[in-house]
Amino acid sequence: MDIIVVLIVVLILWTNSTLFPKPEKKKTVDEKLAEAIKDYLKEGFKVRKDS
Repeated sequence: MDIIVVLIVVLILWTNSTLFPKPEKKKTVDEKLAEAIKDYLKEGFKVRKDS
């Protein structure tokens, strides 16, 4: 009987994130700006003209 209770509790805890997904956290303005700057710098920019 105890094993069945333990298995049910483990099953509930294991599937908790699937059954009750957490709401996604909205990004702040600072986080959006940081991502935009990161993407801009990742693309890079040319200082010299290639011949």
